[in-house]
Amino acid sequence: MASPRVRHILATAAAVGAVLATAACGASPTATPAANQRQLEQQPSVAAPTGTVPVDDAPAANASAAGSSGLKATESGALGTILTDAEGKTLYRFDKDTAKPPKSNCADVCAKAWPPVPASDNLTLEGVDKAMIGSIDRADGVKQLTVGGWAMYYYEKDAKAGDTTGEAVGGAWWVAAPNGTRAKDKIKAAAPGTTVVRSMDVKPFGKVLTDDKGFTLYVFDKDTKSPSASNCNGDCAAKWPPLKAEDNIIAEGVDKSLIGSVTRQDGTKQVTVAGSPVYRFAKDTAPCQANGEGVQGTWFVAAPDGSKAKDK
Repeated sequence: MASPRVRHILATAAAVGAVLATAACGASPTATPAANQRQLEQQPSVAAPTGTVPVDDAPAANASAAGSSGLKATESGALGTILTDAEGKTLYRFDKDTAKPPKSNCADVCAKAWPPVPASDNLTLEGVDKAMIGSIDRADGVKQLTVGGWAMYYYEKDAKAGDTTGEAVGGAWWVAAPNGTRAKDKIKAAAPGTTVVRSMDVKPFGKVLTDDKGFTLYVFDKDTKSPSASNCNGDCAAKWPPLKAEDNIIAEGVDKSLIGSVTRQDGTKQVTVAGSPVYRFAKDTAPCQANGEGVQGTWFVAAPDGSKAKDK
């Protein structure tokens, strides 16, 4: 039987996980039958904690041990979609490290302030590409997680899930994006005039299409692919916002040759993937939710090739 201290830690972790549930890929109900959609849409959503909180100089308890069994893509206010562990603790990368080859240059006193994230053979990934995951053997004997070749760290002054107090510390420490880059650079990539189309893992579908914030994209059975045409306008488009096609379209994990656009009835341009117009769902309130799956038997989560993800 677990000791009282262990039971307390487990209970605390479970409570934190419950608060963050709607911000995690696969945490929201997916593949929901259309008959149950009305009840689902009436349920309130809980946003992931955002921003930073001043804390004292004491290290956060168990920082290096917190939830390294999983990684999530989590929405974090001005930083957009960031990388966290299973309990929502923010992960960081260090400019003085290298990704090619992967190497950590944070040791001794540095590693006390920035505890390395332990690697695991059984990571659960939510909104994170498995191909990005690796590890390095540190001089202190710790096997450290890498994402996109970059060593991952916690920050001792992050007191709770959602804190990002390590951002820009020393001009060298940055909150990590789900692919290991600096989250702030991802925001810059999605500046006005740019549309980002990504491929991300969303349970239980596997790879799906998302926008730059990690919100799931959908296809509509009443549209046509050849020629491309959207048949969702007016009130329909308010509930299913078309993904606007800007002049610069960035494809991440998606075959760029499949990306196109179609001119809508209102004169705006909408992104198409393999000819299919793609949409957001207004009732998805956090990255990687898929509450629109199966709505009215005509709306479906989109796979990276523009087909229905459920058919993969």
